[in-house]
Amino acid sequence: MAPPETPARIFLRLCAPLGLAIFIAYLGVIASMYADGRAAAERGDAPMFTDFTSLYAASLLLRQQPAADLYRPREMYQAGLRAAQAAYDGNLSEKQARAIGMNPWMYPPSFILLALPLAYLPYLPALFAWLALTALPYLLAMRTILRDQSFWLIALAAPPVFYNLIYGQTGFLVAGLIALGLAWLRPRPVLAGVCMGLAGVKPHFGLLIPIALICGAHWTSFAAAVATVVAGVAISALALGMDPWYGFLGTLFANLRGFELGIYKWWVMPSVTGALHLIGLDLGVASRVQGVATVIAAGAVAWAWWQAPHREAPPALQYAVLCSASLLAVPLVYLYDLVLLVPAIGWLWVDMRDRGYRRWELAALAVGSLGLLGAIKLGAAGPVYAVLFSGAVFALALWRLGKRPSKAAS
Repeated sequence: MAPPETPARIFLRLCAPLGLAIFIAYLGVIASMYADGRAAAERGDAPMFTDFTSLYAASLLLRQQPAADLYRPREMYQAGLRAAQAAYDGNLSEKQARAIGMNPWMYPPSFILLALPLAYLPYLPALFAWLALTALPYLLAMRTILRDQSFWLIALAAPPVFYNLIYGQTGFLVAGLIALGLAWLRPRPVLAGVCMGLAGVKPHFGLLIPIALICGAHWTSFAAAVATVVAGVAISALALGMDPWYGFLGTLFANLRGFELGIYKWWVMPSVTGALHLIGLDLGVASRVQGVATVIAAGAVAWAWWQAPHREAPPALQYAVLCSASLLAVPLVYLYDLVLLVPAIGWLWVDMRDRGYRRWELAALAVGSLGLLGAIKLGAAGPVYAVLFSGAVFALALWRLGKRPSKAAS
């Protein structure tokens, strides 16, 4: 006799075709956006700009100049003009190329070695190669987390995937390395630490990882992560010299002052600071509230990783708390960084699938995730909504963890 058709079984059966269809739709929309950008460039209008242009600009600069020049705004700006022309086959006017503008290079020198090979490819192949290669750790992590047909829907159709594809950014890489490190924490502690150490290419998203590993007594992974970070510094120093590190450290305070100077794009910044500033709070007040949020996130991670074993809770909830808390704890978050929220949702779904759930929990995850698709079109409301949803995922993971009785109580 066939098993009864439960809502969960129906959902799993639909995941693969629905997830692939949504992902293909994402690619279609992005292809249309690129076509419109090229048409605008041919008309003499401002061309489409993506963050990948800055990454490609860095790789072009590295072929001709010392790596320390990445941290000199004038040199990076000139490289950006060359990258803009490369993106449009050299057909931009000087005014169009300058209209694209250029982001400063904010990554540590250990990231430079990843950017260097891109300059040996034309612009579009470099973009495709970057997205494909950085998606590998993300997809491997999601497959390791989910292990069933829900992989296709959650990993491919989540709205942050769409945003990272648009921007050509680092969302896949950072989320994939952190999630893979967490997924391997118990079966492969050394590899787990290596993955989390490699995620240090965007160090602010690793802020809470040491707290988690120490409170969870994962000393092997902690040592491997520290060794990986140290090795990255040493290898980049040997390959590029110390000047890039001096440049990176010298620009840190200038980048932090970017909030005061208004050089960041607030309308795509779903951090606590960004959301509060967008609804009208003074930047100083927003920054102080961000500090409180950071302390709360750190305390919650410490509690979750210290208490979870005593509550007989699966580690999935610990991992969900850490990933969602990492987005709430730092002021510099963009839409593509929300890819880190996808593993958190995946771990929550695994716990709900294995241990049961209330309908409102599943509805909150499904409807909330779908709502992220509108974040880029909602203006100031978009980042506010994204922060609220990140907070909801964080709170749901903590609630499911906290409701489990402790061993002592049982």
